[in-house]
Amino acid sequence: MLLSILAAAALHQALPDPAASFGALPLISGLQPSPSGETFVAKMWTGENAALGVFTLKNGFEYLQVIPESDDKQIDTFFWKRDDRLVFSASLPGNRFGTPTVETRLYSMNPLLKGKKAKFVELFGRVDGPGGYPIQIQDDIVSRLKNDPEHILVQYRSDGSSRGEGVYRVQVDHNRRHALIKSPRNNSLAWLADSEGRARAVYGLKNSNSAERTLQIVTPDDKYKDITHRIAAGTPSFSILGFPLDPAKAYVASDHETDTAALYVYDIPTDSFEEMLFSHPTSDIYDVEQDPKTGRAIGAVYGEDTVLVHWFEKSRAAKTVDAVKEAFGLEKLSFTRFNIGGSMAVLYSWEGNRPGNYMVFDYASGQAISMPAQYPDLANIELGKVIPTSYKARDGLEIPAFVTLPPGIDSLEAAKNLPVVLNPHGGPTARDFADFDYLTQFLAHKGYAVLQMNFRGSAGYGAAFENAGDREWGQAMQDDITDGAKWLVSKGIANPDRLAILGGSYGGYAALMGAAKTPDLYQCAVSINGVTDLPRLIRHANQYVGGRASTRYIGRLWKDRRMLAENSPVKRADDIQIPILLIHGEKDRRVRYAHTQVMDRALKRNNKDVTLVKLKDGSHFLDVNDNRITALREVDAFLGKCL
Repeated sequence: MLLSILAAAALHQALPDPAASFGALPLISGLQPSPSGETFVAKMWTGENAALGVFTLKNGFEYLQVIPESDDKQIDTFFWKRDDRLVFSASLPGNRFGTPTVETRLYSMNPLLKGKKAKFVELFGRVDGPGGYPIQIQDDIVSRLKNDPEHILVQYRSDGSSRGEGVYRVQVDHNRRHALIKSPRNNSLAWLADSEGRARAVYGLKNSNSAERTLQIVTPDDKYKDITHRIAAGTPSFSILGFPLDPAKAYVASDHETDTAALYVYDIPTDSFEEMLFSHPTSDIYDVEQDPKTGRAIGAVYGEDTVLVHWFEKSRAAKTVDAVKEAFGLEKLSFTRFNIGGSMAVLYSWEGNRPGNYMVFDYASGQAISMPAQYPDLANIELGKVIPTSYKARDGLEIPAFVTLPPGIDSLEAAKNLPVVLNPHGGPTARDFADFDYLTQFLAHKGYAVLQMNFRGSAGYGAAFENAGDREWGQAMQDDITDGAKWLVSKGIANPDRLAILGGSYGGYAALMGAAKTPDLYQCAVSINGVTDLPRLIRHANQYVGGRASTRYIGRLWKDRRMLAENSPVKRADDIQIPILLIHGEKDRRVRYAHTQVMDRALKRNNKDVTLVKLKDGSHFLDVNDNRITALREVDAFLGKCL
């Protein structure tokens, strides 16, 4: 009994610095054992910055290498090729021909040199063509070539021409000239390969300035078959998720027979659907799990309140998950990956709304090793309960949503007259789940209820739901958010005099549009790295290959100019009557810092209450140094005043 009482008391302990505890980057993420299973690599949080950490567990936790991120370089992709060869990439802000860009650089190293500083090998040459520019994106990896310990396949545009991206064989031990494996064709943008590294399909553009995509698939006789009609506007959805080793087959997701995208075996020579493997009534199939040796489909990935896998058979992965769940009495456990040698499986365990931790199952010993928690400060802290729900938009469309309540409140019925923060997600073709979210749990810890809604245009609920958001920025999509706020008030959950709206990226745009369109609904609004000017966003995207294709769902600069202006917060600064907090990373290349600069100026010209916070060296994702902690502190202080 005493232990139970002490445990309950611990859950209510106060955090000395909640922003630092919730805003720290995960202690460990992306865990991968080496081929032999003797060494591990993961993204680590040092307490000051993120780093790539290589470590062993032979004699307890022991670092072999720590590669810290810098202010302008963040580590992205990383994976093992051999025990003595680790490949990783870093992203950094750049500028080409006066246009801000995101750049990536690809490296390798021997991580086993304990006590010695690892020597990095740059896997790309220094220049691209006569202009002297390095290859911009160096980590668009087509295949890791599991059976080739010395090479990987990378796609890139080698000469800056409009021919498209080619596929190259890249040596991972030395900076050598890359061998061309697949020539660029038809403005190629994305190559897909099977588990053996054979290029099997390529997405492209009709021309370099086109908004129309193309799709070619490789036939069994190694010819390209044009199946662009499968992805044409107005047709059922069609996306390639993977390939078995059979050169005549592919695994695809399509909604030609169902309301959501189901998983099929697709026959390439006859351009036909051979067999439906799995469908879900309310979720698209996001991905296919394949046997690493045979390429056979063994599971389908879909979403409910969290991301789940439907296993078709008792594969090794499924059996491992079942055995470890039973042995440890775990509520939720997911399979992440095998190491190259197949001697270990990486699993991820979590419980309800709490942050989880990695586990490594060693097949030789039959033991499961539990890694440190991602957020150790939160281990004994009570978190807010996340309740899946839904509400009807004004036109009758059902909007899936999640309400996170302050700790101690366990149901919507018990939630009365609370201060509420609406938190629309970014994307907007993304979606929220009920899993641990550092921002919503921080707000709940501070006493706010949080509403996250998957408004129309969100991904994962079928093409009809997603397409309902086309050209609806600031319009029907915004109405869905407004209707969520009014629903909370009508239920007595929200205090109508203590409502705020906060979001990042598209969510930041929605926060500002909420302040402009419904100035009497909210007491204040927070935009983090938010879009403020739709024409500016489209012009920026159109500077890049494929930009017109990516922005056609927002609108066209000339044809939709009035609509775009009317739904740009920067053009509606005078309509805003509530305090505004603007937070933006100065080196954000997804939504440029200029969006927040012009919004700040427009609000000040109109004598509005605005606070601007510029995050030094900040990216779009609040993942540089302590940017996330800084943002939470600013949000906390701001909401404390207005709510």
